[in-house]
Amino acid sequence: MTLSKTKRGDGDAGLAERLRDGAEAAFRSMEAELLGAGPRGSHWINVAALSLPQQAWLMHALHLLTRRPADYQRAPAVARLVGHARRYAAEPGDDAFEHEVLAVSGWTEAVFPATLTLPEPVELSVEPADRDWVSEEVDRRLAAAPEGGLDLFAAADLGAAVQAGLRAEFPGNRYDGPLYDGFDLGARVRDSVELPDDAAARAAYVTTLGGDPAVLDADTRLADRVRRLIRRDASHGPGREVCVPAADRALLTHAFLHLLAHPRFRARAGWLEEDLVALFTAEYGGGVAPAEGPAVTLPAELGSDRLKVAFFFGRTEYLGV
Repeated sequence: MTLSKTKRGDGDAGLAERLRDGAEAAFRSMEAELLGAGPRGSHWINVAALSLPQQAWLMHALHLLTRRPADYQRAPAVARLVGHARRYAAEPGDDAFEHEVLAVSGWTEAVFPATLTLPEPVELSVEPADRDWVSEEVDRRLAAAPEGGLDLFAAADLGAAVQAGLRAEFPGNRYDGPLYDGFDLGARVRDSVELPDDAAARAAYVTTLGGDPAVLDADTRLADRVRRLIRRDASHGPGREVCVPAADRALLTHAFLHLLAHPRFRARAGWLEEDLVALFTAEYGGGVAPAEGPAVTLPAELGSDRLKVAFFFGRTEYLGV
């Protein structure tokens, strides 16, 4: 199994057999199969209030789980799928459907890391980039920044497509993250000119580049270039708003991926966030892959799956940290 592809199931005949006695009987039988014996209440009262398309989606989702035996928490999984049925994104039969069901249920987050071996622990000593490197990187980004203003209507449409694309192409991410929790990327896009560009924002930006913000104190020209860059670049770091200077797929993917970084990853290995976001943007958003740095060496040493487990699920032990 890899984190980049899933295998489409062919259990529709089995589900049809379950449905012969009606939706309630089918749901209760799959609920009992997944949760096992014991005193518990049924979710049927909530399922009965769903629309017919939502009920159909849920039946397919539970049937998929019955064909995926594994060690995960099944009671929360069933409850999440029942709640998620009102806002499902992918139709049964698509690869994206399996991605959605396995992620929302918590199956992927619980099961996939167990298929990977842990690397040897490493002691990391990360030296901040010096002033010359930060200055060159800021100039490179300024030169690459798109001109003109953001078309909010085009950005909203593209944002919806980017979110749908990640759902379809990436079968992971935590069940309570923005990919599945009802977050609407298209409605949360803002123009980068709205970003704060004060001293604190400039220092935070240099930190995301891997530099020491103290370099700004001794170089007012660099500080001014960083201020201009903040308003011409994609948003960085945590937050529920996504700021971009143009309706560009790579920029929107880059900004959205920052929202998908797991809080535990950010707490333990946040210095790697920008490198991995650039790497995943190249994979999912058509961006340019990094030519040097950790985003080049780590995939070769650890493999893409370990990096994704660390970044999206917060399992930083798969980085060796």
